[in-house]
Amino acid sequence: MSNKGNELYETVKQRINILQDENCLERKFGDFWKLACTVKTRQHDMRYLYDDTSREFVEKYRDQLIKIRENFVENMEYYVEKCIDIMRKQNFKVHYAKTNKEAQDLFMEELGDSKLIYKSKSVEAKDIGIIDVLEKNNIKINETDLGDILVQLFDYKLPSFQVGPGAHFTEKEIADKIKEVYDVEIEPNAKNIVEFFRNSYRKELLNEVKVSLTSANAISAEDGTIVLGENEGNISLLTRATEKHIVVCGITKIVPTLLDAVLVTKLQSRINNVSFNYISLISGPSNTSDIQGRSVTGMYGAKEVVVILVDDWRTKALKENLLFKEFLKCIGCRTCNYVCTASRAFGNIYASKYGLGSTAIIRDYIHNGIEAAVKDGLFLCTGCENCYHWCPISLNLGEIIKALKKNATEKGLCPPPLKEYQDKILKEKNPFN
Repeated sequence: MSNKGNELYETVKQRINILQDENCLERKFGDFWKLACTVKTRQHDMRYLYDDTSREFVEKYRDQLIKIRENFVENMEYYVEKCIDIMRKQNFKVHYAKTNKEAQDLFMEELGDSKLIYKSKSVEAKDIGIIDVLEKNNIKINETDLGDILVQLFDYKLPSFQVGPGAHFTEKEIADKIKEVYDVEIEPNAKNIVEFFRNSYRKELLNEVKVSLTSANAISAEDGTIVLGENEGNISLLTRATEKHIVVCGITKIVPTLLDAVLVTKLQSRINNVSFNYISLISGPSNTSDIQGRSVTGMYGAKEVVVILVDDWRTKALKENLLFKEFLKCIGCRTCNYVCTASRAFGNIYASKYGLGSTAIIRDYIHNGIEAAVKDGLFLCTGCENCYHWCPISLNLGEIIKALKKNATEKGLCPPPLKEYQDKILKEKNPFN
């Protein structure tokens, strides 16, 4: 056991001990998260909207989805090249960034002199480091997804659920914060809160957005179409009522065909037990051919759609068969957190700056190394494999976490109690005496 290992162990212990305080933010989030996970995993029956339950929908398309992801990963370079080529023919401006740093530089070039950007929920932008660069350069970020607006309003710095980042704030807390920040008093109920933000933001989104940032649920290599799903309508506004729409995402968002892209997007909504009220298919900037058949770009919608596709660790993981190679298949639904034993027990203690749970810890390992993963609570994973059985593509995050634990142990970062347990097994062949 190294000194660093002891230090990280004590850090994780201190973070867990915080949960004893009923008034701390970590405890409040943890209590909310236990309830949310229980509700979500039982809330499969959406037959008031569909002919089947959410789980039946997942099982119906599981084999097809697995084949889609395996096909892409096995032929990744081919599909990336094909996608970029067709997107450029469709009048997208496409950059292929080999590293996150290159993607950040390209993004700042595309942003130009603008000191304000409007964005919709984009886990990819955080993963690629775009948000950090914007903050470093004093670029104002206007969130438009209500969950992210609430996180920004409360200046909430702890990890939160990537799909619903503000869901843990109560109606009373939100109403009180609106009173504090805006000096507006409203009844503490969801309808009034939504109406307040609609009235505050909608006019601005329709008239003042010059540059917008989104990710993508999926991108079709077949024809370059970007697929974006949403409930609130903010993405529809951001991608239309803007001069320049910038899309930043990893190359693993690419799938072979348009039907594959729609299926992935629809499955992301169904497994989260929500229904995307809007699914946008973006095949280039706005244009018209109504003047004697001459195509002119930039009619009512975006004049320019810029796509920054990022490789960074992805091709390397495939070619070098790295510990997390299977992670390339992840579709980013984040619902593994609902069934994760560690996530339910520890909330946003078992997490990283990239969000909750194993996927966020794996991302921290990729970018910042094994010590970061251990500090995030790597060894809190029980290896139950609930994630594997739940996952719509049967991705076994437990196996990836197990490999990271082995890597950490080899570097002397294993928690002392586990090290003692290991030594007892090796020396006495019996851990119970």
